[in-house]
Amino acid sequence: SNKRKLQSNTPENVYANTKQPFNYTDGFHYLLRYVRERMDKDEMMRVCRAMAMFRPSFIALIMNLTPEDLIFMETCFQRTVLEFEKLISFSGTPTVVWRRTGEIALVGKEFSLLTQWSRDQLLNKRTFIYELMDNQSAVEYWEKFSTHAFENTEQTVMTTCILLSPTNRVVPCTFCFTIKRDIFDIPLAIVGNFLPILA
Repeated sequence: SNKRKLQSNTPENVYANTKQPFNYTDGFHYLLRYVRERMDKDEMMRVCRAMAMFRPSFIALIMNLTPEDLIFMETCFQRTVLEFEKLISFSGTPTVVWRRTGEIALVGKEFSLLTQWSRDQLLNKRTFIYELMDNQSAVEYWEKFSTHAFENTEQTVMTTCILLSPTNRVVPCTFCFTIKRDIFDIPLAIVGNFLPILA
């Protein structure tokens, strides 16, 4: 089973303990179920079109990789998140790091203050960034992600979104995300920064 939390908090442990590749297929299947259950037909079609833009490329790239490559990829992900954990603690900006499926891997304390979602709530069970957004924002995120997933540059995508608190309180935000790629040029980690839009 995929470990929800970071496997360990030192580089040595990351290298010693990452024995399995991460199962990304589950995450994309979850997204399709979520979209079918939560969204209207138009929103659903927009997310499916976005996935059709990037998913075949992921699959084609990954088919050429060995099991060792896939374990290496997961080691890189775990190691990257460790580095971001340090950076986020200094930044003071509400920040979340997630996988290409949207699954949240790291939450800064400022994000918890902004949204009232505690770190434990988001990391103790599998939680996806789009589950914290209203439908319109989730659709727009996937459309933007699909456009930028395979660009050569590591540019930051600027947009806005509506986050939802655990009590469904609306938190309008400006939102930027950066796609970090691994050595195989596959999106590895997405770093999102959120700032509240003050009324």
